[in-house]
Amino acid sequence: MRRFVLGAAAGLILIAAAPQPASAKLNVFACLSAWGALAKEIGGSAVDVFTAVNPLENPDQVNVTPELLASLKAADLLVCSGGGYEHNWLQPALDRAQNPKLAEGQPGQFFASDFVRVLDDDHHNHQGPTKAHAHMHPGGNPHFQGDPYRIRALGGQLGKRMIELDKADAATYSANTKAFVREIGAVAKELEKKAAALQGVNIVSQHEHSVYLLRWLKIRSAGVLEPAVGVPPGPGDLARIVDLVPRENVKFVLYAAYEDPRPSNYVTERTGIPLVKVPFTVGGTEGAGPTYADFYRDTVERLLDGLAGRGRS
Repeated sequence: MRRFVLGAAAGLILIAAAPQPASAKLNVFACLSAWGALAKEIGGSAVDVFTAVNPLENPDQVNVTPELLASLKAADLLVCSGGGYEHNWLQPALDRAQNPKLAEGQPGQFFASDFVRVLDDDHHNHQGPTKAHAHMHPGGNPHFQGDPYRIRALGGQLGKRMIELDKADAATYSANTKAFVREIGAVAKELEKKAAALQGVNIVSQHEHSVYLLRWLKIRSAGVLEPAVGVPPGPGDLARIVDLVPRENVKFVLYAAYEDPRPSNYVTERTGIPLVKVPFTVGGTEGAGPTYADFYRDTVERLLDGLAGRGRS
């Protein structure tokens, strides 16, 4: 009897000492790298994040791969821009994935456009000359990541949603959300002071990718190379911008890291103004760091270089 009790006690000790399985992570499917980066900052070690588009890929063109579909099927949370931006590829992919957690009205579906005010593109009429491209920004400009105040608000909302879906890791989400909101608010104020000289400056850009960024820093968009969203500029469009540069005292040309810079190069070569590559999203420029704070600091440095007459690639 004594041997049995001792053996049972030893067994209990072994069970107690055995490593316990870790709680399952929250699987997040992010439509864009902007939302993947936000999910990682808010979710930290409690989430696994799949991103459909990396920072150097065109967010207007998503390839639905078997890996993407498998990630949709396994996801607990879908984080996308909304406003119809991803609809052309996302809805068919959701139909194929058949994941009830991500259905409309479920807490697993998170669209950023539901939580922030959406701006229209500055220079384009969506019903303009190319109906084939009118769908790209059907609900207004979806590139919210350029504005730290919108991103701060979205971080707070995403933290609440993660807590709702995964109460076991609520403390992690709560702490990360508070830290993120505090940091982004401080970084925004810091950079507004640093970038004060950019206020009122005229620039042109290749695509409507920086509407929120320019509004935040009070930079004026004097023109866009593309005649409509997603339509490559032709010779006449480029000539129009070249003529506009001296008339509007344009200081530099912006293009995003994922874009072919040749149209922008054409303008800068004929006008002598700098060409500035902006990251567009977190991770868009090498060595800038993986966080939103890194993204905003790198972007402002590049804009200030452009104002000083220095190109950035």
